[in-house]
Amino acid sequence: MLLHLLVLAPFAAAIFMVATSKEDPRSSFRLAFLFGLGFLVLSLMLVAGGNQATTPVEWFKIPGCKGPVYYYLYSHGLGAWMVFLSCALSLVALISAKVTASKNYRNFAIGIFSLMGAMNGTFLAADAVLFFFFFEAMVIPAAILIAGFGGKDRAKAAMTFAIYTLVGSAPMMVALWYLLTLADNSLLLSLAVALQGIPESAQMLVLLSFLLAFLVKTPIFPFHGWQAITYAEAPAPLSAILTGVMSKAGVFGFIAWVLPIFPLSMNVVSTMMWLGLATAVYGALMALRATDGKKLLAFSSMSHLGIAVAGVFSLSEAMLPAVLVLLVAHGISAGAQFFLMGIAERMSGTRELDKLGGLASKKPVFSTLFGGAGIMSLAVPGTAGFVGEFAVLLALWDMGPLAALVMGFTMILSAAYMLRFIQKVIFGKQNSEYDAGPRTSGIEGSAIGVMIALLLVFGFHPAFITNSLHLFDEEAVEQMADVSKAGEAVGLPEEEEAEQAVVEEEPDQPVKPMTDEEIAQLDSTLAANGFSEEERKSLIEQLSATNAALIVEDTTEAAKEASND
Repeated sequence: MLLHLLVLAPFAAAIFMVATSKEDPRSSFRLAFLFGLGFLVLSLMLVAGGNQATTPVEWFKIPGCKGPVYYYLYSHGLGAWMVFLSCALSLVALISAKVTASKNYRNFAIGIFSLMGAMNGTFLAADAVLFFFFFEAMVIPAAILIAGFGGKDRAKAAMTFAIYTLVGSAPMMVALWYLLTLADNSLLLSLAVALQGIPESAQMLVLLSFLLAFLVKTPIFPFHGWQAITYAEAPAPLSAILTGVMSKAGVFGFIAWVLPIFPLSMNVVSTMMWLGLATAVYGALMALRATDGKKLLAFSSMSHLGIAVAGVFSLSEAMLPAVLVLLVAHGISAGAQFFLMGIAERMSGTRELDKLGGLASKKPVFSTLFGGAGIMSLAVPGTAGFVGEFAVLLALWDMGPLAALVMGFTMILSAAYMLRFIQKVIFGKQNSEYDAGPRTSGIEGSAIGVMIALLLVFGFHPAFITNSLHLFDEEAVEQMADVSKAGEAVGLPEEEEAEQAVVEEEPDQPVKPMTDEEIAQLDSTLAANGFSEEERKSLIEQLSATNAALIVEDTTEAAKEASND
């Protein structure tokens, strides 16, 4: 029930918001705030509740495909924390928009709740078609919000954002349909099995299609053309959600869908890792020369997500907890910075860094929050960002000292542009006339203050995040396998059932023992998918025992055949 509520209830909340009066933004805000607070509580329950799954329900069948599509939700540690970010940043966005979207607050809240439901569905979907549906559905409310509440180039930004992300996902749609014509259903295990039965060239095309969709959504260089203008022209509360949550859908796709399904060669792994590091350096250099505050934050986000992607494809044992802490830390810190940049823009009427300055004496509360958020994003010791980035640095070290050296250079660049950003906005000479009176409301400042405090809490005790990290537990895997078998039995035509019956009557094929190389490859795959050292050791021991028994059996049979001859 909890998973259903987190996915479907935000859409219901959007419908309820339609019933509020457009002429009474205060009542709209009160209702939206209560809904947002409720969803935040549900997300905390999800994080605390561990792995959860719904009962798979057959949804529909795609023409030409073997099996059905299921409405099936599953929560693991990674998805649960992404849902937390979705609900938390959406709530703060609703609070922040009380000032910026006051004249049309109801419509803004409708868009935010629709976006929240799509994001939650993306992180909780256990069916590939359901995942792709929500993955694409996120674009619609986001583009509408940009077009309706963005800056002077909002139409261009909304169109660029929609075209890039939708066109980038088109090859994935075709590749997914191709896999569904071969798989028993659209669940992860069935797709992984179906993939093994196609030629290597076809496997590579399918892999590239998936990678392209996630590279564009993150975004990773050179597929980042939509990001700077979108983040700059979107309203600041929406920019916080785009960088803090929606961009994580690409990294989530790499971890939850690419790694478990595709057998990756070292060439692919190395290419993706270096692409992530190139993005990190490029984003940091672009942020260093940026003159627009929101574009600086956009390139900063791009740099941090490049580090996350590089960490994912390090395939280290420590990769998953390291990347998860990094994603949570970045989501909170980048989101807080966009909220604060939005406040600075509405106080001064500009995003240009050369026209800001001197806020420390004029707006001490805002300046304290702004400086604190900036320092937290520097990944100084004691913050969640430090834990995440240092753990990713260690993971990259396993791939070679050069990769770790490049990441270290990126961290130096990030300190340079972030300190420059802080100095330009709140210190130095005042270059603009600021509106009189408090521009940071009590509830808005408190919400951002809580975000900054969370970065310290997670920095001193990252186990709050990492203890919940289990990608797929045994019960979920067994449930997926049962559904696959049931779908295969139900979905076969009569002729295929007869053929299957004939096949089942044939004697079993002999099982060959695994080679040492195959066992080592399996161990690496298990490590990449979140299995602990003890779990992997237990599985490898069982496989070794089975191998030994098979070898003895083969030797005995060979001896019997020799004696009979």
